[in-house]
Amino acid sequence: MELGKGGTLHRVGESSTPSSTNGVMSFWRSLHDADRTSRSTQVPGMSVVPDLFVRADGGVVIGLTGNAEENLSSMPTVAALLNEESNNGKINVAGNKSGRKLMKGLQATRIEESSNFDATLSAKAKSILSANGNKLESMTMNVNNAEDAKQVDASLSRMLKVLAKEAEAKGNTIIVHLVLDRDVETELAAINAEERRRLNDENNNDGDNNADGGEDGYEIPGYYDDDGNFITNYRTIFQIQYYGVILWTSVGLFSIFVAANYATMNMPLMPDTLLFGESAKMVAE
Repeated sequence: MELGKGGTLHRVGESSTPSSTNGVMSFWRSLHDADRTSRSTQVPGMSVVPDLFVRADGGVVIGLTGNAEENLSSMPTVAALLNEESNNGKINVAGNKSGRKLMKGLQATRIEESSNFDATLSAKAKSILSANGNKLESMTMNVNNAEDAKQVDASLSRMLKVLAKEAEAKGNTIIVHLVLDRDVETELAAINAEERRRLNDENNNDGDNNADGGEDGYEIPGYYDDDGNFITNYRTIFQIQYYGVILWTSVGLFSIFVAANYATMNMPLMPDTLLFGESAKMVAE
């Protein structure tokens, strides 16, 4: 979600579109500086993309692992952020413990006790507001029970208000990334529910999707490995277009090469005007 001026994120697709841990990391690297000398390229096909011209002024990644999803009833702020209308976009990553892998890739500050969450979160917020450049901070908290969930939610609510107020005052944009690790069984239940809803919609439309080319119900066959990467033998439209451009460019260049060599080999032979012309005769006399 964006706090402050905004305009740095755009939705380009449905949030149900699956991604991978590598895709999310590429999104963070393209959105924030993250101690890099050059801007990274985001993996295509994701539901959220950064703006090409408007850059954020900082960001923080907050990871909630453990039993966070089971204690959502004790975290009204987190539950509200998961609502489609309360955020700038949602990215789903399939795979077991994907949230832990993402936070490990960021080398996030790990908090063992919920009582230390507020102090660490405040320190991260101050670091973002005082830092020059688009710095990305990260931290992770293992939510074990409802008591931990209440403390984390209260601290998160206070931090969001502080960041929003400071960003508005300075005319900056701060991005808050919330990583919630989902249980595998809960994830499968959500996928099955989505499949049932999609089948019901197709039956109610009486074949309308077929009239549109089947775009609404189309899914690329494949599977996810242990790292959450999507594996498939099918090619995306970007890969097909890229292959076509390279193929026909190569065919065109090869055709020009053959034509130029053919014209050179069949060039008519004639006396050189410099060696055998009038100027050569005058020199000889």
